[in-house]
Amino acid sequence: MGITDFQDFLENNCSSACVSVDLLKIARGFVPKRRVRYSGSGRFCLVVDAESCLDRLYGGFFSDWVCGGQWNRMTAFLTSLIQACHNANMELVIFFNGCLESQKLPDWLAEQMNQKEKVRSVLRHISNKGTPPPKVWWSHPVFLTGALKMALRHLGVSVACSMDDHHQEVIGFCREHNLQGIIAQESVYTIFDPPRYFSSNNLKLTYKGSLETKEYIMDEIAKCLNLNPNRFCIFAALLGNHILSDDDLRDFRSNLPPLPNGNQHTKRRDAKLDAATIKATVDFVRNLPATDNLDSVGEIVFKTVRNNKPELIQRFKQSVQYYLNGTQEGFLKYRPRLNIPGSPRQPGGYPGPINGHAGQMQETSGYGDPLNPAPHIVIDPPHRNAVGTYGLESSMQNLHLDPADKRSATSSSSGSSPSRHSPDQSWPKGSSDQKNLDAKAPSISPEIMRVASERHQKGLMAPWVYQLLSLCEIKLPVILEDDTNRELPSYIDLFRPIRQTVYSVLFNLNKLKIMHDNQNKERGDNAPRSFDVLVKEWVVRRGTNKPVFEVVIAKPVDWKTPSIERMWLGQQPDDKNRRLRAFLTCMQSDSPLMLNTQYIPQHLLIMCCVLRYILRFGRVLQRQELDAFLAMSVSPLLHDVQTMQDLKLPTIQTRGAQLAALFMAGVETAIFTNDVCGAPIPWTMCCPWLFFDGKLFHFKLLKANNNTPLIDMCDGQVDQVMRVERMRQAIMENISVEFAKPLLPTASLYSNYPYGPYPVPPGVSYRPAGAARMAYPIPVRGGRGGPPVPVGMGPKTPGRGRGILGRSPVDQRGGQLEVAGVVVGSWGPNYSAAERGRGGHPGQGGPPGHNGMPQVMSMGRRGMGPSRGFLASRGMRGRLPPMYSLRGGMRPTYTRGRGIRAIRRPTPMRPRQKMTTTRSRPTFKTTITSKGRGVTVDASASGLPFVSQDVRVTEGKVGIFSDADEAAVGAINHAEQDSGFIGDGASSALSV
Repeated sequence: MGITDFQDFLENNCSSACVSVDLLKIARGFVPKRRVRYSGSGRFCLVVDAESCLDRLYGGFFSDWVCGGQWNRMTAFLTSLIQACHNANMELVIFFNGCLESQKLPDWLAEQMNQKEKVRSVLRHISNKGTPPPKVWWSHPVFLTGALKMALRHLGVSVACSMDDHHQEVIGFCREHNLQGIIAQESVYTIFDPPRYFSSNNLKLTYKGSLETKEYIMDEIAKCLNLNPNRFCIFAALLGNHILSDDDLRDFRSNLPPLPNGNQHTKRRDAKLDAATIKATVDFVRNLPATDNLDSVGEIVFKTVRNNKPELIQRFKQSVQYYLNGTQEGFLKYRPRLNIPGSPRQPGGYPGPINGHAGQMQETSGYGDPLNPAPHIVIDPPHRNAVGTYGLESSMQNLHLDPADKRSATSSSSGSSPSRHSPDQSWPKGSSDQKNLDAKAPSISPEIMRVASERHQKGLMAPWVYQLLSLCEIKLPVILEDDTNRELPSYIDLFRPIRQTVYSVLFNLNKLKIMHDNQNKERGDNAPRSFDVLVKEWVVRRGTNKPVFEVVIAKPVDWKTPSIERMWLGQQPDDKNRRLRAFLTCMQSDSPLMLNTQYIPQHLLIMCCVLRYILRFGRVLQRQELDAFLAMSVSPLLHDVQTMQDLKLPTIQTRGAQLAALFMAGVETAIFTNDVCGAPIPWTMCCPWLFFDGKLFHFKLLKANNNTPLIDMCDGQVDQVMRVERMRQAIMENISVEFAKPLLPTASLYSNYPYGPYPVPPGVSYRPAGAARMAYPIPVRGGRGGPPVPVGMGPKTPGRGRGILGRSPVDQRGGQLEVAGVVVGSWGPNYSAAERGRGGHPGQGGPPGHNGMPQVMSMGRRGMGPSRGFLASRGMRGRLPPMYSLRGGMRPTYTRGRGIRAIRRPTPMRPRQKMTTTRSRPTFKTTITSKGRGVTVDASASGLPFVSQDVRVTEGKVGIFSDADEAAVGAINHAEQDSGFIGDGASSALSV
């Protein structure tokens, strides 16, 4: 939309209209002009468009948002913000977008596609660098709007939620309650001309006690554009919006005067309007002779259009009317003043700026209160708009609209979406945009619509509930998940069975079936009847380039759930138990231990239900990841905001970020289920900061992936371990759990190795990390001489014998290790004990071609001796020779080896063994290449004769020595004697 580009134009080309201000300073000097009817309205009160400043309300662009959300830090920031405003005589009303806005689906799709590109960039950045992404890719964590509503409700801040058109309802709320201004970042508010307009992108709470931002001066904007404010609505309509799109205005822009520099066709057909195009549009509107007759203006605008010219003129008039409805003149002219008996305010049911939180109910007893019944909220019928009936019939004469155009112009404030209905009559069974659906939504009682609309307007209920009751549609936005990775399922598919069950509860499918069965018994008619309820779920799949919806059929539960009227309005003691059972049934968590507070505390019930459902779904979570979730929920660091802020994560994993987003999507679905079932769990027990912190979850997950015991994950606290064990037992009760197994590394990960990927021995398959250990002939040892470690487990730091995925691939043909270009080790073929025929007779077993002949072995000290043909490093006096390791920055480190004493002690030198058998030497001599330490080489397979060598048998061991070997042995013994250590392997051959 071109109107969205007008905001950037103001900031770049109208700098005189953007003034830096301190809101707290303005609030301290505020004096109300006149007395109004609302108590406490002497404060400086502003309405905040929450959709424009989600990042500001979250606390800013701090980098840990990618971890899943730091909700305790968010609540701490909101507490400081609200306290500073209260001390400065200032009050805020936060307005959230709860509309489906089907007329703006193309804009929503474009926003979601942009969000998907950000998600790809974020995941690519995390995968390559393991660090938080830059703030230019910031996107709000999952369930941020729901968490903000709960936090603001807890702090006593007024919260409102739009129902039909968000922008119209925000400006209508501001004018109706005589508020002093708006904090937002939408250029549409500059056309509406609010009392005062402040920027939300520049909103900053400083440590010196000021709330700094920028104010847009409307008079300065008019002077900068040199345009009469009365023509702003026409100018905004020609920029383009959801009614009159950019494609409709393409011919109009091509007829504008040429641009001073550049090709006009290239620039004006871009997705984003440039400054020259906006200035040319301003000049066109300024030069119009008159603007009273919109039909004549439309003829001038679309003079070159040949096909659908009347339709474009009609859209142009609707677009102008949309902006007129938001202005002060339109509000005073078309807004009716009606007094509804029993209601403290105008129709619409929005909370006042002070008492917005006064009408809260006890969710444990449903949504009805017999002592203090809720006021009868009148919902506008289809011919009314978001802020009331504007009496557009009287304005038709001024706008010169044809009688045939009245229906479209009076349908809504947006001019296109009749989406609100009156509770005085039963809800219709379907809408005009659902003709392609086979089944239609059943009738909804007026009382249910009254309660749903009231709680929706006050932000006390998930917005999906009202959208389903009114249109049978919901929108599922893009979250932080990789649609190209099949390791984790999409949250759309993962939690769809829960939503299908909730749809059946919301639309009373069980009650309708029971009534149908009873009627059939009385009539004796057994004709089957379909009770399917079809719901549209607007989603953005991979490869999507237009708005698409998926039709989902509601699935009833097995047992006879109570009706929606009883769950919402029932006051009997048994109704509470039915609500809780309905919630657990929808979450597939109806088990005895889930209701036992000794196993699962009440504030952790939402989290445990989500984890139990994910485990039931299939291979999604690994065992250590489940422990990470549970250990995080019982950690005292969860509520220590300062410690969590100072905590620095060594790395961030893409799987951890996606798991956190998937879990919070499950929490959002669970809270939606709780609202539909009559809120059996109080909202104070559903707050996400009670059981989740994204940064702490990653900290625990890194420990869990490093094979850290549960006692260490719980910081050595036994009571935390017991709580984790009890919760795990309750979650896994009566279900067959199959934990996920990570995908195996591909061959491309080992492309840098000289011999390709790691060869798999015949008959032995790989075991993924985290699975049960299986027998393997070659044990993988954790370091030098350490105990065997399962493949893929252990620390992920690079080191000797470990690679990027746990175990380095070692080729059967051997290789060598270089550090800074210096060869520090080499190795040859490494056959298993079974293949070498250890303990067997010569000629039995061994690799192909092996005939049982003696094999050449490398010499040196066991475990850390030099390679064949190399002299041992001479160590410092009193210290061992350096042992090279990849750990510690690839520097030689002096360590205490296994079974080695670092203190020099006098040790008698062991005499050399005498040879007992000698083979005659041939007349010629050949040098054999060294194969390294501890490696068996098949001499017979090489085809070379044994020349210049001695075969010696000493203490039952067979060895082959050459003259060069004898010289090397002498040098090694001399070096070891000087360093205070004499090894065994220098004077004897390794066993074969």
